[in-house]
Amino acid sequence: MNYEEVVEYISSIPRFTKKTELANTEKILARLGDPTKIPQAIHIAGTNGKGSVAKMMSLYLADMGYKTGLFISPHLVKMNERISINGTDISDDEMVHIFSIIKNTVDEMLSEQESGDGTGEGIQHPAYFEFLFLMAAVYFREQECDYVVYETGLGGRLDATSVVEPSMTIITSIGMDHMQYLGDTIEEIAWEKAGIIRPFVPVIYNTGNLVADEIIVKRANELYACPVNVVECVDDIRRSLTKAVRDRIDSFPALYQRDNAYTFIEATIMLGLGSKRADEIDYNVNRHLADTFDSFYWPGRMEFVKENVIIDGAHNEDAILRCIESVKHICQEKGFKKVSILFAVSSDKDYESIIRTLSKRLNSDGIAIEDVYVSELDSDRREDSSVVVSLFQKYLPAEKQFDVVGTKNIDRAWELANGELTDDTLLLVVGSLYMVGEIKRKTGDGSLS
Repeated sequence: MNYEEVVEYISSIPRFTKKTELANTEKILARLGDPTKIPQAIHIAGTNGKGSVAKMMSLYLADMGYKTGLFISPHLVKMNERISINGTDISDDEMVHIFSIIKNTVDEMLSEQESGDGTGEGIQHPAYFEFLFLMAAVYFREQECDYVVYETGLGGRLDATSVVEPSMTIITSIGMDHMQYLGDTIEEIAWEKAGIIRPFVPVIYNTGNLVADEIIVKRANELYACPVNVVECVDDIRRSLTKAVRDRIDSFPALYQRDNAYTFIEATIMLGLGSKRADEIDYNVNRHLADTFDSFYWPGRMEFVKENVIIDGAHNEDAILRCIESVKHICQEKGFKKVSILFAVSSDKDYESIIRTLSKRLNSDGIAIEDVYVSELDSDRREDSSVVVSLFQKYLPAEKQFDVVGTKNIDRAWELANGELTDDTLLLVVGSLYMVGEIKRKTGDGSLS
């Protein structure tokens, strides 16, 4: 197979399957020689923020001189983004090579199973995310990484990445998302995320939710893990950072990245990577932190792609609230008086709460929503634009007449939204990481952040 055929094959694999155990992943990994057991692993879960923390951690480790693998999801533009080493994505040729190893192994195991000679191990073909995780694990072993940072795909307890044996676990912000798989309450979702906690392995947490915190601490204590609440460490961390590092953290356009930065810094302390205490971060560590934040780029999260167009992949209510906070801050800093919205959403999201929050919270504090453009996604999970338009019309303030325009595709919505922009208006593209990826393709994958 060539690269395009590999991407087509992987893309055709079912993405969401409800699992009850990790045996399938474990059996395939065993046949592959248990590639996850070699490098030191850092395992990160959370509803929002986990990818950013994973990226910061990988940059820091690389800056410290460690060969560091990073496995993230989803990708925005190209599948290779999910698997990288020291900031460089896996190449197309390497994708083809690693894919062939996984596919041949899986085909061999399935063939043994079908032969009925008793040699089969009772596996199923890996799901989409599981297949990519297997590829990442083999690639990192082949490349002899010192550390690997794994971001969970969905939940934690039954996520394919939970077969790793981490030296540290990290749990970031927890909110309501993927309820059809993880549960309908914060308690249930937090319990699933806490499934990455391992006996005697420290867990760093910064969930932004007291109920979730209680679940995590309870689980950590049961496993004799060492739970560390980042919120309790922030003051000590800030006091021992140089002004240059503090300024870099405070300059993030996305205010939520500041929380992620402190989570990452506390994790480096707990790993003993330079400092042993939050209030004793020395000059050399500060230099590595400065390099990390200078290099940090997380596409699709409060990212300017034009002078007055910002994209953010927020697609649940908690992320939308954080997005709104950042948008208001940006408007005040840059003098925007109005915000237009380009919105698309998957049908499996709690999109009514997202739309209600956007409509009511963004249109306040001196910021006025101007126009709303709704697109449908080029996906079988798309939601009908007319349904979304009606919800915006329901929740936008009644005292003003808003233009809410529905379209069937992102190209048309993008064209309309850009055509109406004025100098004092910021266009916010939000609601779907898939749409954010499409907009990045249209803008040449360029960032002005």
